[in-house]
Amino acid sequence: MRKPKKKYPSYMIYDIKHRKWIDMRCNNPKLKKLKDESVPVLLTTPFNTIKPKELSFERYPHIPILETNARVRRSLLGLRLQWTIKHDGQNVTIWLKKKKYAKNSSSLYTGLVSLPKGFEIVISSHNQENAASDIVACVQGAEEYQKILKLITDNPSFRVVVEECAKGASITGIRRYARAILYVVDIFDTAINNFLSYTQVYQNCYHYGIPVVELYATTRHRTIKDLRKFSNHVLEYCNTEKDYGKDEGMVAKGFNKDGEYLMAKVKLDIPRPIVEMVREGPPVLPQIPEGEIYGAIDHAYQELGNEKFQDVKIAMPLVARMVSEECKRHFYSSRGNLFKYYKEFLERYVNRKT
Repeated sequence: MRKPKKKYPSYMIYDIKHRKWIDMRCNNPKLKKLKDESVPVLLTTPFNTIKPKELSFERYPHIPILETNARVRRSLLGLRLQWTIKHDGQNVTIWLKKKKYAKNSSSLYTGLVSLPKGFEIVISSHNQENAASDIVACVQGAEEYQKILKLITDNPSFRVVVEECAKGASITGIRRYARAILYVVDIFDTAINNFLSYTQVYQNCYHYGIPVVELYATTRHRTIKDLRKFSNHVLEYCNTEKDYGKDEGMVAKGFNKDGEYLMAKVKLDIPRPIVEMVREGPPVLPQIPEGEIYGAIDHAYQELGNEKFQDVKIAMPLVARMVSEECKRHFYSSRGNLFKYYKEFLERYVNRKT
């Protein structure tokens, strides 16, 4: 007879990172310690079984360039950032998907690893749920593939993102690889609907002998100037000749206070200006000349006719729209108080005619 699973009360929460149950009542010192850690605490209720949810394929998030995106630079301030080496290969996601038809026994990608019942392995490229055949063949031919399958079958909620690097010169020619190799970049856990921290990724892959992108530095920056200073240092390090060539760049990753996973990359092939003068905020455009305003009002008069034009409720919305169109067309800012110009136009031209 099968031994029944132990049931935990509702106030017990399972910490995925440390693999233990935690009592959420009162002032539990273990819970306080978890909250004080730099990485987010990954908790799940005892009713959340570690099985892959039926989530549709989502492409790996686009990584913005740190140097050209001011908003991203501001969002990284105050975060604990992990800087990892960027390998020059294809971005691929390996994950479990529930079969549509139970009769279709998909053993195409399984090899020697037995999959959970009713699921199949999917190899996705950066944009496509089913990667191109040449990418799939390269991924399956790498030594790390079977190890990654073992990791996924033991942790069905994992979606493993790898950098697939083919043998020989890399895509940009900046590196050379002695053999086809898969480097784990990230792991998305559908059980918590978020990415794992670098430490968790490294620990999981270490036990299966899977290579992970190298961690170069851990930093925290309070100012844009300090962040840029370190990113310049990173580029100098990447540009240093090594036995395998140069590094393409690095990726900075971190979690904000809401648990959102933020990333930015620095690359050698992104130009860096010698002089940069960037003023934040909207552009200050010159005001539209009064002659242009009267011209727009005259267009409105011609369109409405004398009688309708003298009705303020009908005329003013059209005047405002035509002045706005002139501002957009010639890159002017509006002067405001258009009603004053409308009244002057009535007094000078319309009333004189009547």
